[in-house]
Amino acid sequence: MSEMPAYPTGELRFVELLRSHQPFAANWESGKVCPADALDARRGLTVCFDFDDPEKLLDTAIFDLNRFLKEAGVAGSETAVRIIADPALAEEEYSIVIDSDIQISAADTEGIRRAVYALTDMIAASPFLKKGETRRRPWLKNRISRCFFGPIKRPPFNIDELMNDIDYYPDEYLSRLAHDGTNGLWLTVAFREICDTSFRPARPEAAQRIAKLRRTVERCRRYGIKIWAFAIEPIYWAKETGNPVPPGCEELIGPEVWVDGVSQRMFCPKSETAAKYLYECSYSLFSQVPHLGGLMLISLGERYTSCLSKVSANKGKIPCPECEFGVEDILSAVLTPLKKGMLAANPDAGLISWLYMPEESQLADWIYRLPLKLDNDIALAFNFESGITVTQQNKARTGGDYWLSQVGPSDRYGRMAEAARGHCEFAAKMQVACSHEAASIPYIPIPGTIYRKFKAMKSLGVNHVIQCWYFGNYPGLMNEVAGKLAFEDFSTTENEFLNRIAAASWGKDYENVVKAWEHFAEGYSNYPVDNRFQYYGPMHDGPVWPLHLKLAMKPLTRSWKPEKFPSGDAIGECQKQFELHELVEQTRMMMENWSLGMVEMRKISAPGHELDFTLAEALEIQISSAYNILKFYQLREMLLNCDPCGREILDEMISIVKAEIVRSRRLAELCEADARLGYHSEAEVYKYFPEKLEWRAGELEKLLANEFVKAAELSGDPAALADYLLSDMQEFYRPGKVYETEHIKWSFEADFENLKFHLEFPGNYDCVEMAYLYFMDYHGFKAAIPCVIIPKKEGVLTGNGWQADVVVPRSKLRYASCFQVGVERAVFPDGEPEMHFNHKEGNFCHDVRLNFIYCFADKLSPAKL
Repeated sequence: MSEMPAYPTGELRFVELLRSHQPFAANWESGKVCPADALDARRGLTVCFDFDDPEKLLDTAIFDLNRFLKEAGVAGSETAVRIIADPALAEEEYSIVIDSDIQISAADTEGIRRAVYALTDMIAASPFLKKGETRRRPWLKNRISRCFFGPIKRPPFNIDELMNDIDYYPDEYLSRLAHDGTNGLWLTVAFREICDTSFRPARPEAAQRIAKLRRTVERCRRYGIKIWAFAIEPIYWAKETGNPVPPGCEELIGPEVWVDGVSQRMFCPKSETAAKYLYECSYSLFSQVPHLGGLMLISLGERYTSCLSKVSANKGKIPCPECEFGVEDILSAVLTPLKKGMLAANPDAGLISWLYMPEESQLADWIYRLPLKLDNDIALAFNFESGITVTQQNKARTGGDYWLSQVGPSDRYGRMAEAARGHCEFAAKMQVACSHEAASIPYIPIPGTIYRKFKAMKSLGVNHVIQCWYFGNYPGLMNEVAGKLAFEDFSTTENEFLNRIAAASWGKDYENVVKAWEHFAEGYSNYPVDNRFQYYGPMHDGPVWPLHLKLAMKPLTRSWKPEKFPSGDAIGECQKQFELHELVEQTRMMMENWSLGMVEMRKISAPGHELDFTLAEALEIQISSAYNILKFYQLREMLLNCDPCGREILDEMISIVKAEIVRSRRLAELCEADARLGYHSEAEVYKYFPEKLEWRAGELEKLLANEFVKAAELSGDPAALADYLLSDMQEFYRPGKVYETEHIKWSFEADFENLKFHLEFPGNYDCVEMAYLYFMDYHGFKAAIPCVIIPKKEGVLTGNGWQADVVVPRSKLRYASCFQVGVERAVFPDGEPEMHFNHKEGNFCHDVRLNFIYCFADKLSPAKL
């Protein structure tokens, strides 16, 4: 296989699109006469601004309104649009009264801003404005998103947006976000890098961070958008990560945990010193950055923070037996001083504590005690769909993390909403535009699903929404729908709401686009509820996956990482709850329903919507390609099992390969027309792009010209064909034989019930060590088997290293007589692991992989009993 093309460098192509204004193009039905009960905007509208706005925060909204009126051809002098104050209205509430003129009123600038954009939507749908009053009040106070291309401040690039001069917030981008209803954006900070306290002075570079943060806050504020400082705090203590315990503050040290050979000590919040430290951190940040909107913390779940991190989310042992604090006391002890310091500097700021509990399995009861001692001006955020259970392929499936495809909420979310009631405010963490299901496109056009999610949120008393992670935040349909639903009373049906949204943008073609959205949503609801399929499956970038006819046991790529290798053929890595044939069926239903939506889309010729069409077609290709990849490996498994219909199976596989060549090249054309396609905000790269798509097409052409030709010659002999497809596999490991390298010596025995491994690790290292046993089925076709982890401290020390005996029930390997196995040793002399593998040669990736630790399929070799 030729080398995979490098990721594009330089400024991202879509940034210029975000900087550019997208002019309004009317798609009104011609020849209609204005009804008697309506105001005809075509006679001309003139803005009369009479609202006290000393900071001129509404200049941006009024500019947008005047520009829109001009582009719509309704700017003139006959009818006034009067903008006035009405102190009787609530925060961000607005009124629009249409009679012989138009009157907009609100008590604050943000109510006026919302009314201005609501009026433009009315005119966009029709120049005939029905007389009467429209009054809206938000039930969601904060609608928080994130910059689509802001750096994530994580490996491998580790870019901090506060430490460079790049403008991540162009005016036209902020204007679109404001129109969509977004009123908050979060960016990442770390206390140790930005706060100036009596415990440790600010670092020299903190001034640069503070200066850019101030500029960002003030710029976004002009569009009614607050900046929230996002942090995973109070983070664990570890000098190796640049966060040592302040000298003389040993009372801040909580329980210990070892991660990759590094001792991490959790933050203990029970002392007066802890309260003072937390107060000073938040006070420092908010006093240095006026108008900073709030502090959004992952208080528990993503990294080790307070000693709550020591408590199992599924079992629930108290972290410190000698501590009188309950779990609710611990969280309160963390959040209360942070809130006090923040409010002392800025009484208008908010605090959101996000409990990131993404587990599929049921949570322990202690989780629901966490709100009991929180103040009522603190908001607790919880994942809306994590733990959701749905029926697919006649089986119950449980999904962790985020699910845009499923409405939700999960049972645990409803239970936490009840637990928070009467104690603190409650927030939903969800993905509005796209999720881990497919994050290489700006958004999935399924607004009806968001309608149902938000309706459920309102019924649960939710006050705030965090509507993205690093991805899922591109301005457009889905964020716009979320913003409007924040003001919706749900007195109208989903279909009526969709018609109203579509009419404002698509004009006379709105009925067709609503039908398309409904087909898209129906199809997308069949997305397999399986986290491994989200993280490793082909739905993100299948059109750049090579296909392997011969078994290669190449690993799959992580969807959220900029991998340096292409996805391979160990398709079991994207399975956990599903068999491959079930994934094939679920993606087939996705594909067929999406195609029905495309039929409706292709009936439309609305101007100004070219990117909506490229997006919908790109998703059609991604879904179809995912189905084809899964189907391809299902057919290959039939050949490996000596199916007698080899010729017919090969013909079907050839058809798939040819179709994928066409899809890759068509998607390359779409990428040229739409610079948004393929970009993954967490990976910080394009997961697919024209050069890589063409590379894949070329690799598939070589596959047809070489391996398929040889396979066709053998198609009359199923056993010979299977042998050919397995010919790249090395010699089997066998029971009773010893395998040895400089760092590992191992062997195994087998009986009817168990595999018994004897592992020896020569060499005395005065540091943490771990050993791992990895398994997959022989063809890499089934869900990967959880690896066995053997800490050195659980082994037996010898004169020259250590050893361990491990028993693995054969039931875990499905009683297979052939399987793939690997042994690996990790030595952590300085926190960074030295990886030693068994005798298989090659250059292997040793990154930690979610769900697989250090296991990559290509590290494994076949074993036979």
